[in-house]
Amino acid sequence: MTFADILRALREHPDWLGELRKLILTEELLELPRKFEELLKRVDRIEKRVEKIEEDVAVLKQDVAVLKQDVAVLKQDVAVLKQDVAVLKQDVAVLKQDMSYWKGEFGRLKGRDLERTIRERYYAYFGKVLKGAKVISMEGLIPTIETYEDKGEITEEQKDGVLNLDLIVSGHSKSLKKDVILAVEVSYSLYEEDIERACERADVLSRVLQREVIPTVVACQIKEGTERLADERGVLLIKVDY
Repeated sequence: MTFADILRALREHPDWLGELRKLILTEELLELPRKFEELLKRVDRIEKRVEKIEEDVAVLKQDVAVLKQDVAVLKQDVAVLKQDVAVLKQDVAVLKQDMSYWKGEFGRLKGRDLERTIRERYYAYFGKVLKGAKVISMEGLIPTIETYEDKGEITEEQKDGVLNLDLIVSGHSKSLKKDVILAVEVSYSLYEEDIERACERADVLSRVLQREVIPTVVACQIKEGTERLADERGVLLIKVDY
């Protein structure tokens, strides 16, 4: 039998080809078509995944572009906000100055009105500590005060301090049982400098009049620490409602 006879027989019997392949080819070679088909399927799945990733990347790029635009707008808004804050700070600074000014003006107005009230109704306030309370006219003391200045026994500054006393009241002290003079400072809100000023002016007035002069402060608002200082310095502190 020739090779041609074999080929002719295979053509006449195609089912023999399978048996022939098993004889000729190894099992690994026979499996190649199936494995190749599986490989093609895996490659197809990978391609689909890659396409999905590419789509996701495209969407991500769009989102990043939108985010960059939003960030750019936000930066502009922040810049505008900073300008607004700067303007607001300036406005607040001006407002604080105005408030400080008007607070000072209101304080001075209250102080002057309190001083006028104390002067007009002095006996109602000083009658609690003095018998026969009487206001001493500053005009009548000016010649004596100027004489002490001329002699060099008090300075011009000390003279001006005495002349700026809000009130000078004489009378018989109910607690000390003797005649005294009150060198009065009127202040709506009492501060430490008011205490010191009252002491200095009372001391000068005592030298000029050769009398016992008690530094006195009349106030509405008094802090505990200031009240303690007044007591330590021997200042008569009169708290009033106003």
